[in-house]
Amino acid sequence: MTRRTPVLLGTLVLGLAATYVLMRPSRPAQEPTAAPRRPLSCRFSAGEELAFHVRASSSARASETATPQQLSLDATLWWRVLEERSASGWVVAATLSDVRLLEGGAQADGARRAALEAPFLFHIGRDCRFRDFAFDSSLDAEARRQLQGTLQAAELILPPLPQARWVSRHKDSLGAYDATYALESSASGPDEAPAFSRQHGQYIASSLPLLPEQLGGRMRVDVLSGDTRATLDAKGRWVGQLHGAEHLRVWMGSKLLSDVSSQVELERLDGARGAPDALAHLDAGRFAWGDSASGAQRSAPELPPAPDAALAALTLEGALADFAHKLSGGHNNVHDAAVRLASYLSVHPEAIPELIARMRGGTVPEQLHSVLFLALEKTGTLAAENGLASALTDRGVGTQNRMRAAVALQDIPRPSERTAHTLIGQARGNRADPEERQVADASLLALGALSHRVDARMPEVARLSHEELDTRLRTSRGTEDLAVALDAIGNSGDEGFADSLRGYNQDASPLVRAHAARAWRRMEPSTVEPVLVEWLGQEKDAQVRRSIADTLAEQVREEERPASPAVLTAAAARLVSEPDARTRSALISLLGSAARTDASARLALVQQFHRETVPELQVLIGRFVTAEELR
Repeated sequence: MTRRTPVLLGTLVLGLAATYVLMRPSRPAQEPTAAPRRPLSCRFSAGEELAFHVRASSSARASETATPQQLSLDATLWWRVLEERSASGWVVAATLSDVRLLEGGAQADGARRAALEAPFLFHIGRDCRFRDFAFDSSLDAEARRQLQGTLQAAELILPPLPQARWVSRHKDSLGAYDATYALESSASGPDEAPAFSRQHGQYIASSLPLLPEQLGGRMRVDVLSGDTRATLDAKGRWVGQLHGAEHLRVWMGSKLLSDVSSQVELERLDGARGAPDALAHLDAGRFAWGDSASGAQRSAPELPPAPDAALAALTLEGALADFAHKLSGGHNNVHDAAVRLASYLSVHPEAIPELIARMRGGTVPEQLHSVLFLALEKTGTLAAENGLASALTDRGVGTQNRMRAAVALQDIPRPSERTAHTLIGQARGNRADPEERQVADASLLALGALSHRVDARMPEVARLSHEELDTRLRTSRGTEDLAVALDAIGNSGDEGFADSLRGYNQDASPLVRAHAARAWRRMEPSTVEPVLVEWLGQEKDAQVRRSIADTLAEQVREEERPASPAVLTAAAARLVSEPDARTRSALISLLGSAARTDASARLALVQQFHRETVPELQVLIGRFVTAEELR
């Protein structure tokens, strides 16, 4: 079963995926370009070698008045096609050579440049999408992010049909967004290359890193500009030329984390020879794939790398200054700063109580606290877990920080029964006290998420979690308490609660029924669908129907599969008379998941397009069916 994001999330995650969507253009074209005669695609042959000149630069600052931090990269990118994977695309080995890396105008140290010249693998589809990346296990995390980020910045996703305009969904280290493409010139001969533009849309709010509402909710990213122009290779071997520029602002609540401007340029080097020998003698077994399409099981979070000698020699004061400097260094700054401080704390356990004391005493700016707790989470030592446990129970650190400690404990790299007992103890706190109640609820939600992480690997932790959640479900009296218990069960994905959850379909409170519907979201589809499909057709309350549809849509989206025939039938039947726009949106997404292969799903979408009164939902339908079908 694919694991899903819990309600409370203590880490920022890298993602790599994209799906196709078609819609009418968001801005008018100066002159329509005819659609190509055949679909655009990437085409490679095993053994083929390609070379590109790459230039990338970024400028980041933490406020409008701060001094920007400059970074620039100039290198040759080499590709060697290793194998074709039937219909899914090709596995390519890649490396950078002749790397010139400048930080603040000065040449970066040799170790940084050498790390960027390490070979890596990626899987590119026939649509030119980068499906997955694989790196040598010895390569440090910062080099991995820079290499993957450079390619993702130049990613192009082509449509499955001959289209002059299309929209593709991209995902990067921040979240998901829709990019609008427009063909600017179409190849009229075998040696002519099509050219097109790509406009970066706003990030989809639900895809951005999630914090508890008390901590500011989701991170926000403003896309001030984001335009790319590219020419495909005439023979389908990715691009001939590409130039892209973006300007983003990243916010955590009301705090500006980073104002980032970046550019990337690529130019194909025709006839280049002399690819590095490393590409011809790779041991593929040394490379670990990331978000693999094969659905490999998630491993335990990595421990932070050992700190370099200069970092290890710092005092806590110096390490915090280094942390603050790193935090303003670009749109990956939160993760990088947290991991770097975690590496320091992993060899300085005596600094952890002092750090928590500084937060308690107010000598560390409050806007840094959430990222400091992320660093404590990533440290992965017993001292760090003890520090988080002490913060969870210490009223002096403040309610928000205690909730941050609960969030961190659910995601520490090496949890144990001790971790579960800590969260259980706090979940049983004094619920008559409003602040203690908030911390207790956060601890229960974290316990459910922890159980989902470890499940079969730590059966005793799963047992402790199940018993506590079962007790809370049976003893909750008010609707709010019951809603929290149901949310914690939803975090756990514990199918042992399936029979208990069925009884809440008929609860008198719409709020309870809505939370009960969401509690199924991480269980197996074979368990979930028979219950929710029947419930969807009978439920009278719009809020509850929305939760049912959202749960079904989330399972389809997270598992990257089309909805089952039973779900499609229920969605089509409900859509005809559904008055709630948000529920209709989820139902449309369910039908859209199968629209490419299921004629009845396409027909239901076309019929809804002509009934639909909300323009945004008409656009959503347009992502799944062609303009010709909507006429």
